Amino acid sequence: MKFGILQLNSTIGDYEANRLKLVAAYEQACRQGAEFVLAPELFLCGYPPRDLLLREDFIEAGLRCLNETAKAVGNVPLCVGYVDRNPARPGRSLTNSAAVLQNGKIVFRQNKSLLPTYDVFDEDRYFEPAKQGELAPFVFNGRKLGLTICEDIWNDEDFWPERLYRRDPIKELITQGAEIIVNISASPWHAGKERTRLAMLQRVARDERVPLVQVNLIGANDELIFDGNSVALNRTGEPVALGKAFAEDILVVEIEGGANDPLTRPAATL
Repeated sequence: MKFGILQLNSTIGDYEANRLKLVAAYEQACRQGAEFVLAPELFLCGYPPRDLLLREDFIEAGLRCLNETAKAVGNVPLCVGYVDRNPARPGRSLTNSAAVLQNGKIVFRQNKSLLPTYDVFDEDRYFEPAKQGELAPFVFNGRKLGLTICEDIWNDEDFWPERLYRRDPIKELITQGAEIIVNISASPWHAGKERTRLAMLQRVARDERVPLVQVNLIGANDELIFDGNSVALNRTGEPVALGKAFAEDILVVEIEGGANDPLTRPAATL
């Protein structure tokens, strides 16, 4: 399966500009043969939206933008991060979510499980996490894809001496047969972060024996800098595609999942 990785810079609150950029990049990846395309966490609204999330008109505009984006998506699915409403009560009114768009429709939704609330992060202030049992792989072309959002992948018990969360969304998805792990991120940079991130992702791929595809945001919002450095790993943790550092990039890379399949093979870098 060929994955399109859209390492793009979004502007907080500029839904229309973000949508137009996303659709243009999606179409470019499709022309290069991508079969499943990924965009970063909360790309449509920009990250971090902070107290804009308290405005109902901001949330409504984001949902309209998601539906408009879906209209531009054909048979090749596009997975993108957005803010959704939480229909369940009690609980916080919003979720940090990923939507899979295909043929003009929203065909799958996945909420973020692990909400960072430390250092520069305050997601628990706004979002309700996915509950135990709500995670499920997305099946596409006979393959089970485990869709995760940023922090969901940062809790590997073998990599971290002390974990922040009791849950491990990766293991929950692997238990359900996920063959390829997909992660959409808005992971901010600090000195050495790119090395830590890559080492952690490699550990996950090696331990679970599954390929892993991650797209990361690029740009700067408020005091946060996003470095990109998106990556695709084979099931032994070897990088087969790396996004640029501190620059927009579009990658198309072929991934083969499953224990009996050949390892991943690079397809193209745009």
